[in-house]
Amino acid sequence: MKPLVTALTDVSAADPDTRRRGRILIIICLGIITVLLTVGSGLTLLQPSLGRFLNLGLAVLVFAGSAALARKGFVTSGAYVLIVLSSIGALSGVLLNPTSPFNTFYLIIGVLLSSILLRPRQIWIVLGILIVGAIGTLAVTPPAIREATNLPLAISHVVILLIASAFIAFIGAQSLQRALAEAESARRQLETANQQLSEMNAMLETRVTERTAALRQVIEEQRATAARLAESLQAQQQLNQMFMAVATPVIPVSDETLVVPLIGNIDDQRAHNLLTTVLRALEERQARVLILDVTGMAMVDTQVAGVLLQVAQAARLMGARTILAGIRPEVAQTLVSLGADLGHLRTTTSLQTALSLQDHVETLSMYRTGV
Repeated sequence: MKPLVTALTDVSAADPDTRRRGRILIIICLGIITVLLTVGSGLTLLQPSLGRFLNLGLAVLVFAGSAALARKGFVTSGAYVLIVLSSIGALSGVLLNPTSPFNTFYLIIGVLLSSILLRPRQIWIVLGILIVGAIGTLAVTPPAIREATNLPLAISHVVILLIASAFIAFIGAQSLQRALAEAESARRQLETANQQLSEMNAMLETRVTERTAALRQVIEEQRATAARLAESLQAQQQLNQMFMAVATPVIPVSDETLVVPLIGNIDDQRAHNLLTTVLRALEERQARVLILDVTGMAMVDTQVAGVLLQVAQAARLMGARTILAGIRPEVAQTLVSLGADLGHLRTTTSLQTALSLQDHVETLSMYRTGV
């Protein structure tokens, strides 16, 4: 199935953007043809007539022709065929059913198709065609029907909608075209680099033939350098792991209590590591009390306070109570400014007070359980 789809959507064009738009056009046409041959045929068989079968066959041929144009590389021509057909369908709905002016809103399909099938500047051409078609439909509609259905108001809304949609589609298509151009430039640079690398490899092979001994020494030096680099990288990784562990230490002070002293600033990476480390430690040690000590932090701003509350809420979900130690006046003001619910969070001015409070709570717990 996949090779068949690949063969059907193959576009004969050198430009990558043309091939991309051509594949999209072919897929749309094949989808419409499938709907016509299934749903359309079924509806035609319910009320069979020669005219219906001719219209169905003509529609299939038109969409097949549009797909054929795309496969030959004439993507713009095929796209205009599809856009004109969709516009004719929307405008003919007004002429065939003049009591419903809302069929003109289907003109937006032409703008949407132009945004994915045409180049950005051609979107304005399609917009002009659609506006002319809408105004022309208004002109040929009898005055009595225009007044009865309020068609001029509907057309004015459609024109505004088409202009806004075309502007948005133009921005999106232009951004996509710029991104594709940058990707194509990067691909060409990569091909150039690969070609240069191949030439360098050929030169190196020639020099290997001429100076085998010298290159062997260079290779040995490169191997030694690579080994040193690997050792340096491994050491750097170990230092990074040690730094992350030191940056967020988890100190068990009892079977049920963990102390996490926080020093320095807390960025997004450290906040994520703090949350992950604390939750893992709570799970491994089955701790019931978490003490966050902020005594060593020079400043606790709104972001840091939000991280602390997030860790406390996560610890609460793990079944642990949180005590925030080292509270200073400015820290208290920051927590209050957040407007967060601090009912489940105990606070103390120092780590010593937090440990004393926890020892008292554990003593009461042991007394109540008879330990």
